[in-house]
Amino acid sequence: MPRKHLVDKLPKDVRIIDYAPGEFKPLFVSSKDVEKVVIGWSKKTAANLRSQKKGPRYYLVGGTPYYRIEDLDEYFSRYLVKTTD
Repeated sequence: MPRKHLVDKLPKDVRIIDYAPGEFKPLFVSSKDVEKVVIGWSKKTAANLRSQKKGPRYYLVGGTPYYRIEDLDEYFSRYLVKTTD
């Protein structure tokens, strides 16, 4: 019988920074700078999720984890809560 995976709850104040049209949007962000891109999501939370093999996809370059902005957006978009408004 397959094991059930518990989904970690996200902090309530997590949001990805919106970039204005024409503004430079980086392709990747290092794990130490991830909290500058995803407001309310700390680099320690990112590290904890990586150690558990959970969270958004990441890439290791020279031992430093990097996140693709699209992967962060996709990961946090999965947890959309639809409201009646």
